[in-house]
Amino acid sequence: MKRHPGLVACLFLLAASVSSGAEPLKVGVLAPLSGPFAANGASFVQAATLAIEQANADGGALGRRIEIAVADTEGRVDVARSETLRLISREGVNALVGAYLSEETMGVMETAGAHGIVLIVPVAATAEITDRIRQDRGRYRTVFRVSYSIPQWAETLAAFLKARKTTRYAFVGTGIRWNRELGNALEKAAANLGIGVSYSGYYSPGNPAFDPVAVAATGSGADIVVLGDPGKNSLSFLKRLRELSPEMPVLSVGGALGDARLVPSLPLGGPLYVQAAAWKGSTPSATAYADRFEKRFGSAPVGYSDTLPYDAVTVLVAAWRHAGSAEGKAVAGALEKGTFQGVAGSYRFDDSHQAIWGTGPGALRGTIIRWERDGGKIVFPPR
Repeated sequence: MKRHPGLVACLFLLAASVSSGAEPLKVGVLAPLSGPFAANGASFVQAATLAIEQANADGGALGRRIEIAVADTEGRVDVARSETLRLISREGVNALVGAYLSEETMGVMETAGAHGIVLIVPVAATAEITDRIRQDRGRYRTVFRVSYSIPQWAETLAAFLKARKTTRYAFVGTGIRWNRELGNALEKAAANLGIGVSYSGYYSPGNPAFDPVAVAATGSGADIVVLGDPGKNSLSFLKRLRELSPEMPVLSVGGALGDARLVPSLPLGGPLYVQAAAWKGSTPSATAYADRFEKRFGSAPVGYSDTLPYDAVTVLVAAWRHAGSAEGKAVAGALEKGTFQGVAGSYRFDDSHQAIWGTGPGALRGTIIRWERDGGKIVFPPR
């Protein structure tokens, strides 16, 4: 496993306010710390670390301190699966949080289910996760997802397009599983609102060819381009797109384009919107989290690949406390019945162990911001 000094240094600074007499509880965190999604993986681990620090400052769980064990999935299914087994068999983790890509999360899910280990999925959005839980509750009883599902994600994006009076949009993504699923789901959700898709195209995450996709998207007659890539390639694609059409509005699903450190280099001639689970100012808890994250790590959270892992750990710790146990079935029972507070709002899980996100009353709603030179301005849902 590769070592990442900057991350490792922060993992051993967890608050020491909990009694060290009892054996600590351990959370295994799986994220891509190398490869094209490494930047997102780094913020993923930072957020999980911050949540564990906060939990320890609040007394830990079950009278025990909480520790973190990190695994680099490299964005690969085989590595994610083997690292999950290592965390369980060698590190002795009590629960897992991860992974990032849908493909690798499926491997993690199989291993966690076979061992009865609680797995909280904070980012991966493929429908197959909840489909498998629904079809085989016995095997996957301990698997839950706090992030939005692809249909929920598509519903939010389509509602925003409707609010902008969009008639036609172009969808551009990276050629990975959930991006293609999102493109298909958004087409259906948008059609229900009378919005058409003028173009859908994908580029490789490892060796992207931006030009043909950017040319096709800008020439399709779209009112806006929906950019499904959360990785670092999204910045390069945005720059190429704006060279072709400087005023073209862009709606990003989040991730790298939610990083405030990139704003000085972003081409903001046309509107740039970014979707996030939560943003500073959206709720008091989101503001408090953003302030803690920035103070701890020196940069503001992106609201997606950090906020959701933070909430995943927060929900897990609360479930340990509610169950009075770290045993998998007991924790699963607490998660199935309870309501858990996080940065993005109140988490409740449906029969497929999916957190309830959407645009309706009582749902976790997420937010969309517009980048301006002085920061991100919340523009949706209407405030």
